[in-house]
Amino acid sequence: MMPASQLGKQTRFLPMPSRRMATLREVVFLLLPVAGILIALGLHLALPDVYPPQYEPSAYSLTLFVCLLIYLVFMIFACFFPKLRAVMLHLSGLLLVLFLLLEALDIGTLKTGILRLPFIPSPDKTLSTFTTHTAELGKSLLASLQLLLTGLAIGSVTGFISGLLMGWSRLCSYWLSPVLKIIGPVPGAAWMPIAVAFMPTSHAAGLFLIALAMWFPFTLMLSSSIRDTDKRLIEAARVLGASDAYLLLHVALPSSLPAIFTGMFMGLSNSFSALMAAEMLGVKAGLGWYITWAQGWGEYGRVYSTVGVFIIIFFTLITLLFKVRDHVLKWQKGLIRW
Repeated sequence: MMPASQLGKQTRFLPMPSRRMATLREVVFLLLPVAGILIALGLHLALPDVYPPQYEPSAYSLTLFVCLLIYLVFMIFACFFPKLRAVMLHLSGLLLVLFLLLEALDIGTLKTGILRLPFIPSPDKTLSTFTTHTAELGKSLLASLQLLLTGLAIGSVTGFISGLLMGWSRLCSYWLSPVLKIIGPVPGAAWMPIAVAFMPTSHAAGLFLIALAMWFPFTLMLSSSIRDTDKRLIEAARVLGASDAYLLLHVALPSSLPAIFTGMFMGLSNSFSALMAAEMLGVKAGLGWYITWAQGWGEYGRVYSTVGVFIIIFFTLITLLFKVRDHVLKWQKGLIRW
């Protein structure tokens, strides 16, 4: 009989299957969102519309049908690709609850009239704004993205520089710490009149508010992390002849990467509030301006749809940030306990 050590060496080089078919249990979990969509679509088509009178819905049922087709396509591929299947299994329960909640809102508005207009529109009325007001929504989306991304870039660069200087230099910390403590904690809305008074244009004032929302947490987290660098690492590097520049770039800064991503996450969260405040400074386009305009006219369907666009943008940016963080910090292992 072959020894266990030799058997392990031999089987280690056997070709692993590149594709693994989904098990019956996995298929059942993958079908949960399908069941949620079919339940929502069936109830929507079976129950009569009572509120508002003579309203003819069209967008909600079409959206459910498109979601069903897209999900079935991904589900078929997921049965053969393990990585895609793992993602869809993770999202299956959330998608099931999402479609059931949408149908509960549909029943409470369009089917029974318990929740009444204008403050609570039906899912169909909210979704229809994406097709009936595409030009206005698209123009506002582009304006908000331009303002947001430019402000985030300015805040990230200035926050990185100031955090690096405050964390490494006592002299820079002496002069910049009062600025950080006085300016940083003040909410962005409180800076609106000052930004309007000192900035040449409303666009520049909006950039200042967004950049400030990103600058404060980024600077705070980076400077604190650099100051808390493990002294043993610094001493070991000095023994090996490392210069101050090498210590900063190759010891202190890499150890601060987790704090950098935490500061970016906090700054990104604050920047959306700042974006809403910035788009109240006399701009002619933007998602925040669009929400204010639609609310003034009682068009809460447009308000809800624009909030949905905000959620999609924030979710996309956060997902990209976490992907970059997971790639850069793949050496860092966490422990999740159920």
